[in-house]
Amino acid sequence: MEQRWLRPIVPSWIYESMHAYYAVGSTSKLTQFLMHNSTIPESEGDIPNKQFGALNWFAANISMLQQSALCLILFFSAGCGNSTPVEDNHKNKSTDKRQTEQGLKRIAQDAPDSHHKQKKRLKTVKVAKVEEGKQAIVLLHGLNRLSHDFDVMKAALKKKFPHITTIVALKCVDKDSSKKSAWYISPSMEYPIKEQARLAYEEMKEVLGSGKHVVMVGHSQGGLRGFTLIKEHADALKKEIGLTIEQLITIGTPWKGAPIMDHLKDPKSALKKLDGCKSTFNAIHKEYSRNVTKHLLKTELAEIFPFFFKHLGQNFIDKKTPGAANLKPGSHFIRYYVAPGIKETSVPIKAIAGVLVDFSKLFNAFPSYIGKEELKKMNCTYAELIGGDPECEHDMLLPVSTQHAEGLEKKDFECIKIYDTCHGNKVGISVKKGISEINNQQVIQKVVEIIEDVFYKEDQVEEVVVQEAAPEG
Repeated sequence: MEQRWLRPIVPSWIYESMHAYYAVGSTSKLTQFLMHNSTIPESEGDIPNKQFGALNWFAANISMLQQSALCLILFFSAGCGNSTPVEDNHKNKSTDKRQTEQGLKRIAQDAPDSHHKQKKRLKTVKVAKVEEGKQAIVLLHGLNRLSHDFDVMKAALKKKFPHITTIVALKCVDKDSSKKSAWYISPSMEYPIKEQARLAYEEMKEVLGSGKHVVMVGHSQGGLRGFTLIKEHADALKKEIGLTIEQLITIGTPWKGAPIMDHLKDPKSALKKLDGCKSTFNAIHKEYSRNVTKHLLKTELAEIFPFFFKHLGQNFIDKKTPGAANLKPGSHFIRYYVAPGIKETSVPIKAIAGVLVDFSKLFNAFPSYIGKEELKKMNCTYAELIGGDPECEHDMLLPVSTQHAEGLEKKDFECIKIYDTCHGNKVGISVKKGISEINNQQVIQKVVEIIEDVFYKEDQVEEVVVQEAAPEG
């Protein structure tokens, strides 16, 4: 009779051998069975060092084992061993249970939480098109201004692009703020724009280093300075220091010239138009009409000596301030250099135009007693002086038509409008904080977006998202 309860308490090779003995019913058959299933060579049949070697040895000593097996049965039945079969059974079951629990625990750790689901999705990321260590931004200020005008924008760009170590506002044509004389002529007025571009080219070689990829940002006259630098010196910068100009961004730049320069031909006519709104201007601020006149004519002398400027002033401007003379709509520079140049430029241009046509939006406080009709008359009169049309859009100094080079054939030239921002930080007197073009957050954000598009591209990567599973039922 087969003794199945022996299985947990004897070595497996003994139990299998006994099982075979009971199954075949005779010692000779068991011996044949064992010898047939053994793969140990006959020369090793007496060495029980492996399972099959032990089986050979067992086959040769089967009679003795039959007696030993009975002794083992009596030994364990009498409780003489360290444990009973039942206890060992319990131990084995306990061990199996622990192993099962540990295995399930490992599976649970590796597998997703049953309360969550994993889902793959595509994520959009920014990938550098230009090595970040080689990116650079160059800023160019406007007529009769200085590099510190860009302090707010420069700080914003450094915050947005901390890896760009070269963000430079060029100083080569800065005015000297310590010189207060009315006869002082700043470099951006004294030098023609082509000479200003040459000075900017020399400064860029000094401060940028080799191998840079540059985005240039020019405000007002600075946009034309940057455009001229590209036309005249981009190839030399590439050859000499491996510098590549990738993009020109202009802000409030007079691509067709500044129409207000024409008022210097006949300042008396402009003064007459302003006189019709003099009381409204002065209601905004004491003697504000005089401040607006200076803003439009750019010099007190035109107001004091209108006859002189009408007959002699143009010659004075052309000879003494060629940087300003270049901005006249009919100048040789505008008609024969800029106009044909923008249809064959080698660098993409993004032209940002500021728009603010309402004096009531210029200041923190505006007199409530100025009626709607008075305000409208003042706004329309001023718009006509700026752009020749009482309904034209402008930035309090330049019409949008010149900021966007309207009517000129252009290549790779994109036009952008930003509303509620004016040309500078003064329109006769200081305007409220944050609305001048290069300090305006909307303008700065647009500049950031353009720079990102130049230096980076969008790519998609796969990511795993764990989602909460919906409750059952």
